[in-house]
Amino acid sequence: MAGRHGKYLYRRAGSPNWYLRLVKPSSIPAEQGWSRRREEISLKTADRDEALAIAAPLIRTHKLMLISARSRRVGKMTQKYDYEPNREHPQKDGSKIIATPAQAIHVDASGNVVEIRPNRSREVVEWQATAAEAKEHGLKVKKLKGPDPDIQILDDYLGLKARNKYYDAEARRTWAEFKEFVGGKLIKDCTRKEGRAFAEHLRAKGLKTATIVKLINYLAAPINHANETGDLKGNPFFRVIAHEDDAKEMLDFSEDDMRLMRDHVLPKLGRDERLMWLMLAATGMRHSEVYSIREEFEEQGVRHVKVGSKTESSKRKVPLPDCLIPYLPMRITGPLFEDPSLKNISKNLLRAVRRAGITDPRKVVYSTRHRAHTRLRNAGCDRDVQREIVGHETGEAHVKYGQFPILVLQRWINEIGF
Repeated sequence: MAGRHGKYLYRRAGSPNWYLRLVKPSSIPAEQGWSRRREEISLKTADRDEALAIAAPLIRTHKLMLISARSRRVGKMTQKYDYEPNREHPQKDGSKIIATPAQAIHVDASGNVVEIRPNRSREVVEWQATAAEAKEHGLKVKKLKGPDPDIQILDDYLGLKARNKYYDAEARRTWAEFKEFVGGKLIKDCTRKEGRAFAEHLRAKGLKTATIVKLINYLAAPINHANETGDLKGNPFFRVIAHEDDAKEMLDFSEDDMRLMRDHVLPKLGRDERLMWLMLAATGMRHSEVYSIREEFEEQGVRHVKVGSKTESSKRKVPLPDCLIPYLPMRITGPLFEDPSLKNISKNLLRAVRRAGITDPRKVVYSTRHRAHTRLRNAGCDRDVQREIVGHETGEAHVKYGQFPILVLQRWINEIGF
């Protein structure tokens, strides 16, 4: 009687014995364990319960290989001992077992050696699997004893300097996703093979290259720091991303779009959304830079703010354009916005843009930054001055808070307008 699909045991016609059939999916390469497409093994018993007992370890290995094929995780050959070598194993009665790779020395509570036995060893394959996969196949999940050293690597890096809560939260989510992807494997045991596979996993989710780069950096940066301090060697995420030109094209707002926003949308916006739009449109700053402003400065009679934390070149002085002055406090001495969430303000602004009839998906609130570049270029502004105003790298080595005089920056930023 042939076994049904999904059943491992079957009987051959004319034989009382049970057989085990294991079929290897084509996705498993030969070097990963099986050389043949199909394995049929005689269990040499007519008793089904006995056959199940004999087949159980073979079925378990088969399931682990299926997990490996599906998730691209590989097995690792390890040596298992009755007692882990080179350490003592305390017993409940006060005695202990001192283990070496060859012997298990039994010592009683008084310190006397009472027995010496061989410390037997065997080679086994440990397969990586996520908790969900292990549960699906009825396998036990091996848990680390004590704190996870990889989490300590991340904590050490995040503790180097204060970042916003969104960075910390996304870094921890990405870290947890990678750890699940490799089945809890320690970073020190990971290779670029796992790093590349994870990058491909992110791309398979439909993420753009820029987003994949950002997520991989959440992983690579703490590991690079651990390499510098000597706590770790190697980085599985070194050059693992296949770059593709898949960035969404972004268009500037036209002058008609700006007139529509100025005359019909701004009067209906809330205070926070109106101020955010005006500052973005008139300066070319990033959303987060505008939101982070807490004070202003003055130099040669020019009111300005200091912003930028994304890169070294983004740290700069931004003069407050003349067109913005009527909408700002007499002096900035604290947060400009009442809403505690930048995300809320940004979402409300984009909804207002769409309600106004600007529905081209290539035009978003961030397009104000591209428009600022275009306005400066059309006005004849030197390219390096443009890039310093908006916080991009210039052709020269960047000097803290820029290389151009504040009066030069003020002259050109007033060309942007809203």
